[in-house]
Formats: sequence, structure tokens, C-alpha cells
Amino acid sequence: MKRTSIIFMGVFLLLGVASCGNAKQDVRENAVLENKQNTETETVQSETEQEETEQTQSVTENGGAEDWKAAYIAYLESLKDSEDAEELERYTYSLIYVNEDEIPELVIDSGFEAGGCRILTYQDGEVDVLQTRRLNFGYLEKENLLCNSDGNMGHYYDDVYSINDGKWVYIAGGEWGDGEDGMQFDEEGELIYVYRWEGQEVEESAYDAKLKEVFDWEQAKRPEHYYILTEMLSLLETGKNTSADHRYELVVEDVTWTEAQARCKEKGGYLATVTCMEELETIQNQIVAEEKTKVNFWVGAKYMAGEELYGYSWMEYGEDDFVYDMTSHFNVFADLWLEGEPSYEGLTEAGETVEENYVDLFYRSSEGRCFLNDVPEDMLSAAPSYAGKIGYICEYR
Repeated sequence: MKRTSIIFMGVFLLLGVASCGNAKQDVRENAVLENKQNTETETVQSETEQEETEQTQSVTENGGAEDWKAAYIAYLESLKDSEDAEELERYTYSLIYVNEDEIPELVIDSGFEAGGCRILTYQDGEVDVLQTRRLNFGYLEKENLLCNSDGNMGHYYDDVYSINDGKWVYIAGGEWGDGEDGMQFDEEGELIYVYRWEGQEVEESAYDAKLKEVFDWEQAKRPEHYYILTEMLSLLETGKNTSADHRYELVVEDVTWTEAQARCKEKGGYLATVTCMEELETIQNQIVAEEKTKVNFWVGAKYMAGEELYGYSWMEYGEDDFVYDMTSHFNVFADLWLEGEPSYEGLTEAGETVEENYVDLFYRSSEGRCFLNDVPEDMLSAAPSYAGKIGYICEYR
């Protein structure tokens, strides 16, 4: 098969992913909003009045300097009335630039294939929503093209969209997969797929050529950073992440995770919870500035298993006060973990298998950045050579 592999972003999900049917695409209105023209004034104005008028016109032309933020917040708030609030907390969010204006599109990733993504665009006081059939999509930044390419169980598709006058518009697309008789194989045992572009059956090479004419995947981007709901709301409301004004204390001390948690609580803080890449970079810069790049620091995450949680979760003040879990927000934390981690168990320096239910953060000089890693609760007992190289990070609001 020559088709590009469909990307599955289950970086460290433990639960089996059940096969889901494709969700039907929403029918979208293609009506174009009438353009409102500003009435020209013939009144002679002072320089100050003229400047104020120009500023007002600029804001109007851009849909309101901050109006898009308020509109996205209002949309997210409206979802609380139609969906389970817990579901919204499990979704992840990103801002991308699809068309050429300076207002980003808001991505709402449901985290499960059948739920797909909702991608919001804004213009002139209105939000328009594109519902993808499944999760995977790419876009050509500021070239006004987005492609939802995905599928499963012998049925795959490529849907290309653009934004026209503030509305998502379907441009072109095709489908490929098993024929009417189900899976078929050639003499070499390779699957035979049927390709259709805009409903017309074509050869694979023709399908690829037609797709590339409208969307070049080699030039496509995907969202660089995803955020949990509280972080996205903070970015929209204040322009900053929630921890932007927090303070951190880096302590070097050979303690267990539980002891480190108690130390931070006694100091009036809590073991650091890393809610976004920006916060990781803040902590990372402090580690470098204080020349503590050889220390493995405890952070406020541990393995949790129960009816509502399964996997590693961040917490602030106590084991029942978790902030969010990393499993359902996997695309937020995929880049924070060391490659191949979490592994959930490892070997002590004596060669014995040990559970790794707690999380530390360390700086890797070869890559110039910090990573998360799962380790035993008593790191020193498992690895005596780490004496003097263990610490913890207290976070203060």
C-alpha cells in the first residue's frame, strides 16, 4: 500500500481503543454574510478625532480587536449547557492560523476518533464550526487550506476545506478503501483499494495527484501545542498561562516523593504541576540558571488507578486533589515525557524489577531541555548512585 499511514496519537494510552464508526459530517450553511460598508463622513475632523475614527475602523474591519477571544470563550461556555462538563475537561485545545488574517482558529480535540475535532473560525462577530469526521487533520498555515484525512476499518477519506467570508467551505475530496465486496488481495497478498475522487472512480496515482493539486501534505502543519481547558481559557482571557505569575523553589535533598510533597506543603506550596509547555520552559530556564541540571526533581504527579482515573495524574495539595490526568490529555503531554516513558516499571541498580508510580523531571544536556520520567517512590533505595542528585520543585501561587 502506497498511501500515507494514518497517524494515531495514543502516545501512552493504556486502555484498548475500540473501533468506532465514522461520524457523519455536519451540514454547513454556505450563505455569505453581507458586507457592511462604513458610511464615509464629509465632516472635517480634528487630528485627534481622525485618529480615533481610524482606530475604530481598524477594530471593525478585524471583527473587534479582542472580540474573537470573547466569542471563543462564549462558545466554550455554551458547551457546558449541551455537554457533560467532565467531557469538556477531557478535551484538549489549540490555536492555529488557517487563513491569512490575524485571528487564529480554535481547535477542540475530543480525544476519541468518533468524536473528531471541532475547529472554530471567527469573523464579524460570528463563529463558524467545522466538525471533522475523525481526529487527524493538517493545514497550510495562512494559505487558507485544511485537510481532514483519516478513516478506519477499510474506509478512508481526504476532505479539504477553506474559509470564505468567515464560513468553512468544502473544496474537494475523495474516499478510498475496500470495494463493495469487502477486502480483496492481489497476487502478492497486498490489499486492493478502490479510489474515488468527488464520487468518480480513479486510479491511485490519479487520486494522489488530484489531492496534491488542492492540498500538499508535504507542506502541511499540525497544532504544535495543545492545552487543557483551564489553560486555554486563561490564554483567551488574559493572554497568559495560569502559572505565569507563580514562583518556584528548586530544593536539592535526598527525599522520597511523599517526603517532598510534605516539605512543599509545610512551606505553603505544593509539588510543581506542569500544566503546559510554557510552564515547563519557565522551570527549565530556572534549573539552568541555578546550575542544577544534574538533579532529578520530584514533581507533583503520580500513578492513579480508580473508577475515574487511570494513569498518571497531576495534583496540588493532596492525593484526592488532582488537577488533571495525563492519559486523557495525551496530546498535551506527549512531548513532555522522555521517549519510551512512562514505562510503569523498571530495574533497580541491583537488577530487581520495581514499580515506577511517581514522576520526576530532569534536564538532559544532550537535548537542552527537560523531560518527565516515571520512577520508584524511593528513588535512592532503587538507585543508590543518585545520592546527592535528588531534589524537588515547590510551586507557589
